[in-house]
Amino acid sequence: MKKNIVGIGVLLETPTETFLFQERDKNLKRNPGRIAPFGGGMDLNEGPLQCAIRELSEELELEIQKEDLLEIGVFESHYTKQTFIQIYLLKNIVSDNLTLHEGESIVELSLEDALQNELVTDFTKEVLKSLASREKRN
Repeated sequence: MKKNIVGIGVLLETPTETFLFQERDKNLKRNPGRIAPFGGGMDLNEGPLQCAIRELSEELELEIQKEDLLEIGVFESHYTKQTFIQIYLLKNIVSDNLTLHEGESIVELSLEDALQNELVTDFTKEVLKSLASREKRN
C-alpha cells in the first residue's frame, strides 16, 4: 500500500557532523518554539524531492539539486494518523551561508545534545534515532 506522504523534513548536517535545526515560530499551532528540521507540506502536484528543494529555498535561500538529498526514510506524522513525512539528509551545510526566512532561529546541536534537549520535538528525536542506528549499521 502506498503511503500518504504529505510533507518533508530535511536534516542539515554540518562538516563537523552537528545538525542545523529550525527553532519554530512561537505563534504556530503545531510545536510553537520547538526545535525541528526545516521542511513543510507538499503543494498540489508536487513530489517530496521538489517540495524539499522549494522549502529549503524559501526558508533558507539554500539552492540545491535533488542529487544532494539523501533519503533517510518515511515516518508517520505524530499529528495525523495514516499520513507520512519524507525525511532527507543534506550534508556539509555551513550555517553562515544560510539566510533565515522562517522560524525564530537556526539552532546547531550535536546528535547527543538534540536527543537530550527538551525543546527538540519527539518526531525529530525519532528521526535522529533512526539515522543514528542506520549509520551504525553502515
